[in-house]
Amino acid sequence: MSTNLRVKLRETFLNGEAPKPNLRADLLAAFAELIGMTIFIFLALAGVQAALEAPKTETGGPTVSQIQSVAFSFGTGITVGLFVCAPYSGGALNPAVLLCLLITRQMSWMRGALIFIAEIVGAILGAYFANWTTANILQGVNALNPGFNYAQGFFAEMLLTFVLCAVVLFVIVENQEPLVKFAPIVVGLTVFMCHMIGTPIDGTSINPARSFGAAVVTGRWANSWIFWFGPLIGGFFATIVYFIHKGFTNAFVRTCNTLGKKNALMTLKLTFFFFFFFFFLDRFAAAH
Repeated sequence: MSTNLRVKLRETFLNGEAPKPNLRADLLAAFAELIGMTIFIFLALAGVQAALEAPKTETGGPTVSQIQSVAFSFGTGITVGLFVCAPYSGGALNPAVLLCLLITRQMSWMRGALIFIAEIVGAILGAYFANWTTANILQGVNALNPGFNYAQGFFAEMLLTFVLCAVVLFVIVENQEPLVKFAPIVVGLTVFMCHMIGTPIDGTSINPARSFGAAVVTGRWANSWIFWFGPLIGGFFATIVYFIHKGFTNAFVRTCNTLGKKNALMTLKLTFFFFFFFFFLDRFAAAH
């Protein structure tokens, strides 16, 4: 591939170069990620433990109130963890999200490797802390619930993680104001909704480190591949969609600069005109 082509592709799909490795700064970011991940997993799994101590349904699945409590525990847990570590590490707290940030060159590969290790260690520590604070066996382990097969669990994890990673890329990485100021809350609400949907299926992972930490503590590894490949593939697809968006956006900006502001505004006006014209035409046809 020629140098000019590589430069054009970089300008189309990416914003500048990836940050250079800085061992001191990267270690500080990894330590912050370790603290944030430990807090997140401890609060989330401890909340899950309190919710699942109550009797379950006749089929063995969680009740509606348990699903809501689990979703709330993970949503608030990751919100608190992000407020703690995001100013220092960026606040991935999820290997699938970390993969998206690495592919989009938001951090160096050295920092990514250190943060990944910190996430795994933090997830294990948080799971141990949650296990120590309860009298019974830790129940926040991901596993397929009765009535669901491997394919359903895999696609649920992939699709839900796609949603989470898309929110991170389009809201936080794109630096959308004013939502970026409330990034931990935006991510927390997304995680809450993902757990409302996925908890009846497999307890909801959307985070390989979270599943790994709970599995290490309990020794229950059934279907662990679902909770690694599902989220990672979902994050990868979210990155592809983000790249497509960046390509169209940057191409449109270059077209506007080429045509000039007047022609660009005229094109935009015509676009809106035809959109509303066909919309009202469709409504009129539906009414008659």
